[in-house]
Amino acid sequence: MSKRQFGLIYISSYQARLFIVDLKKMTILEQLNSAQFVQGGKKFEVYENELPRLTDALIGFKRKLAEYGIDNCKVYGNRQLLDKISARYLSDQIKIRTGLDVEWLNGAQIAYYKIIAGMALPQFSELAPDESTYLLSTGSAMLNLTLFKGQNYVSTWDFALGPEEIEEMSAMTRDTPIDPIDIISDYISRKLVSFKTIEKPTGKSRLIIQHVSSQGEQSLKPHERAQVIEQETFAKVYNDFKEAPDQYLMEKYNLTVDSLARMKPTIVLVNQLNKVIKPEKITLTESSAITGLMLQEAARLKYRPDEYSTIVLTATKNIARRYESGGKHSNLSNKFALHIFDRLAHAGMVDKRDRQLLEIAARLHDIGNFINFHNHYEHAAYIIDANQIIGLSDRENAMLISILKHQDITNLNDEEQGYRSLDPAVQVRVAKLAAILRLANSLDASRKQKISKIVVSIKDDQMLITVTSKSDLTLERWVFEKNVPLAQAVFGMKIAMKQKRGK
Repeated sequence: MSKRQFGLIYISSYQARLFIVDLKKMTILEQLNSAQFVQGGKKFEVYENELPRLTDALIGFKRKLAEYGIDNCKVYGNRQLLDKISARYLSDQIKIRTGLDVEWLNGAQIAYYKIIAGMALPQFSELAPDESTYLLSTGSAMLNLTLFKGQNYVSTWDFALGPEEIEEMSAMTRDTPIDPIDIISDYISRKLVSFKTIEKPTGKSRLIIQHVSSQGEQSLKPHERAQVIEQETFAKVYNDFKEAPDQYLMEKYNLTVDSLARMKPTIVLVNQLNKVIKPEKITLTESSAITGLMLQEAARLKYRPDEYSTIVLTATKNIARRYESGGKHSNLSNKFALHIFDRLAHAGMVDKRDRQLLEIAARLHDIGNFINFHNHYEHAAYIIDANQIIGLSDRENAMLISILKHQDITNLNDEEQGYRSLDPAVQVRVAKLAAILRLANSLDASRKQKISKIVVSIKDDQMLITVTSKSDLTLERWVFEKNVPLAQAVFGMKIAMKQKRGK
C-alpha cells in the first residue's frame, strides 16, 4: 500500500481511537472509536479498570490496519494522568496482549502538538507581523495558552484545570444556592494568578480556541476553515451558561453531563480572557494534539515542510531569559558546541538526532546561577526537572537533566541516580553530549569571549581544535585540559587545543 497512508492510534482516559490518514492530502480515510471508557474515581484508574475493553479495541484496530495493508502505524497514549511507572506497566500489558508499542506523551509534548495544529490553520498565513494571536487549548489535565506574534511562536503558559479540578468545582456548586458560574469564576481567578505574567497585546489580537467539538479530534485537515464567532454571539453563550439550567444547556448545545461539567469552566475562562486580551475575533476549531501528530508524520515523510523546529528553541530561550541567562557566554558556548558536534557527526561518532538536545543544554547550562553560583549545575537540573521543555519526551528531559548535572565534574558519576536509570545506550549518548558541552564551555572559561573562531579537524584518532584568538588563553587551556579526559574516554581518541593568533 502507498506510503502516504498512515495509521495513528491515540489512547486517552476517555477512549481509544484509530485514524487512517492520507498524509499527502491530510484527509481521514477512516476512523474507528472504541466504546467510551467508564469514568469514576481517579482518572488514572480508568486505564487499569478498562484494560480488557482497551485491548479488545486495539486488536480490532490492528485488523483494520491489515485490511488497508498499512505498515506505518504509531500508537500514542496521553500520559498526563499517569505516573511514569504506571505508564510502563500499562505499556507492558498492552504489548503482551496486542503486540503494540505505546509511546506515552507528557503534558509538554501534548502542548507542543497542539501548537503545531494551531499553526497549520489558514488564519496563520493571514496574520500581520504586529498582530497577537492567543491559542487556547483544553485537555484532560492541563489548559494551555500560547501566544504568537504574527506567525512566530512567542510563549506558552500552562494551568492545571483537569478532571480533578472540575470535580472540585462540581462538588462546590452542587449543594449551594449561589450562582455556580460565579463560584467557578472565583475558582478560575484563583488558579490564574499567572495571568499577571502573560504578555498583553499592543495592537490587534485574536483568540483561537481548540478542541471545541465533543468530536474534537475528528478534523485533522490543516486547511480546515475554522468557525469565527463575534463577541456578541459569545456574550449570548456566556449568558446562557450563567442563567440557564443544566438540562436546557445540554439540549441546546448537545452536551452530556460530563461534557457540560468540562464546558462550564472553559466558558468562564474564555470570558476572563476576553477581558484581559480583548480579541477582535474568536475562532473555534476542532484541531487538537492529534492534528499535530499527523502533521509531524507528514513532515517527517516530506509531504509537508517542517516549520516547527523554532518552537522548542524559542521555549528554551524563554527559560534562559526567565532565569537571567542566555547572554554572550551561552551564545558562544552554543556556537562552539554545535561546531564540535557537527564535525563528530560527520565522522559518525554522534547521533545526529541529539543536536537539538545539545543546543538546549548549551543555552540552559548556566540558569542554575539564578539560585546560587555554588553547585549551579545541580540547580540548573532542578529547574529543568520542574519546567519541562515543551516538545521533549520524558527520556529527552531525563537526558537533558543528566547533561546539565555533569558539567562541573571530571567524570560522569555513574552512581548518580538519574544517570543510572537511563538505558546503557542512552548513557553513552549523554556522556558524549556532556563531554562536548564541557569542551565548548572551557573555550570561554573567562566569560570574556577571547576566542572568535574554532576549526575542528579529526584525523588518525585525534581531534584537534584550532582556536583563533589574540588574547592570553592560560585559563581556557587549564579548564580545557581538565575536561579532556571525559571526551577522550567516550570518543576513543586524543583531543588537543591549538591557538592561532588572530589579527
